[in-house]
Amino acid sequence: MTHLFGKFFKKSTETFNTATLLDDSSEKFNSSSTPVYFSHKTRLILCRYMPLVAILCFLTWSVTCLRSDFSRDDADPEILNQTWRMARGLDIYRDINAPPFAFAAYPPLYFMISAFALKFTGLSFLPARLTSFAAAISIAWVMAYLSRKWGKSGWIGLWAASLLFLIPAFLYNSARCHPQMMAVAFSILSFAAFLQNRRRYTLVLSPLLALLAIYTKQTQIVLPLAMVLYLVFRNRKWLLPYISILAIGGLIPFLWLQKITGGYFYSNIITYAGNLSYDALTIIPVFLHHAGPLFIFIGIALSLLWKRFKSREWEEIDFYLLVVFLFTLFSLGRLGAHGQYVVELLAVVLIFLLRMPVSFKTAGKNIWVSVQILLLLVQAPLFILLEEGYPNRAANRAYHEIYQIIKSSPGGPILSQQGSFPLFTRGEIYIQLFHFTGLYRAGIWDQKHLLDAIENRTFPYVITEFPVTESNGGADERERFTPEIIESLKANYKFMKEVYPYYIYRPN
Repeated sequence: MTHLFGKFFKKSTETFNTATLLDDSSEKFNSSSTPVYFSHKTRLILCRYMPLVAILCFLTWSVTCLRSDFSRDDADPEILNQTWRMARGLDIYRDINAPPFAFAAYPPLYFMISAFALKFTGLSFLPARLTSFAAAISIAWVMAYLSRKWGKSGWIGLWAASLLFLIPAFLYNSARCHPQMMAVAFSILSFAAFLQNRRRYTLVLSPLLALLAIYTKQTQIVLPLAMVLYLVFRNRKWLLPYISILAIGGLIPFLWLQKITGGYFYSNIITYAGNLSYDALTIIPVFLHHAGPLFIFIGIALSLLWKRFKSREWEEIDFYLLVVFLFTLFSLGRLGAHGQYVVELLAVVLIFLLRMPVSFKTAGKNIWVSVQILLLLVQAPLFILLEEGYPNRAANRAYHEIYQIIKSSPGGPILSQQGSFPLFTRGEIYIQLFHFTGLYRAGIWDQKHLLDAIENRTFPYVITEFPVTESNGGADERERFTPEIIESLKANYKFMKEVYPYYIYRPN
């Protein structure tokens, strides 16, 4: 392993001995008018040791924040909950009007792969996390392959891929219990197959891989849509076969899943999962927060994309970047938009720059590459140690004690804002608070189910991330609790103990 890393760094140094990120014709980003803040030696150091810092960041993140029996992100235990149900032979696409109030918000592929592993490991986050990590590594492999295909060294592609692990949104999802990374990996594999420009790859393998992405996460429609647009402009004789494979290959498993779930497959992944409020005013702040760390490269890529479209230099990657950028912006208006929404955009931006005539060679003229790398080298450790690391460390210190408190009491469902607590002590999550609060506000679900359970003091414990008696209407609170639920909790439960950052309540 040490020899491999050493070879990687040596190759990085040899690769970055010359030139510039962009073609010199890109005047907007040409550094001839930009003062040289970084010496040649400094740039070489940034380039050579950036992959090492990325590896260290991932290892630090893993040690600091990733646990086999706990996740601070409340979406992760909800996904693991459905995976655990599948591993035990229970339905995951089901009616929402009977407890437990939980449903599978995604298609089954990620659940199936993780559930198979859970049959051997038992209830644990590790199989799902390893699945996401394997997907992240496969994205890096495809970037190395594409770099070679486009006439560059494969090491350039791996070097560019290591940049992804310095971007908080990608790093956060690279070993997370969530289908996003696997879905993006299938899309990028589909793109690589499409580029073979051979019938069995472009017209068969590529659309099938795109369908695997869609059956991992239903919103993964960017790649096939972009390739359809490309075929409309560049190769219409292949348009119908490509669409036909997509349609037939997508319809067969859909009809089968509808039949075996009694129609609840569509209801779960479309009707229930898609009924979230939308606010276009959140697009810019969410985009800047999660995609902003790569803003220099995104700006460069969009500038080049505009010039390539004006000169009609259209290739597959141009359509992919255009569609993923527009789709990402639109999706960020959804309630709950988070880092996973920008993962595909981040990867495609770097793949696009790999396609440019002279890309990711940073020891020469262009200052912006060095600035971008330096910003990522600063932000990634701050994200790991402070932005996410601090609250994660606090939660990690608390969860063992809370598990012991819950296990010491008689059985009964747990109402918890953090889903790991009921999942690992009762074996199941009683209610997905985020989703069902949204369903109530959309008029699809009646919150009387939960109100009755609270008034009957069904829950031996209620666990929140805010003091119920001092409710201030924060964003996380509003997304998971209605005012009626808060008032019912105040009337029927009393404060027991604070185990920072969690508050535990017992029935009156």
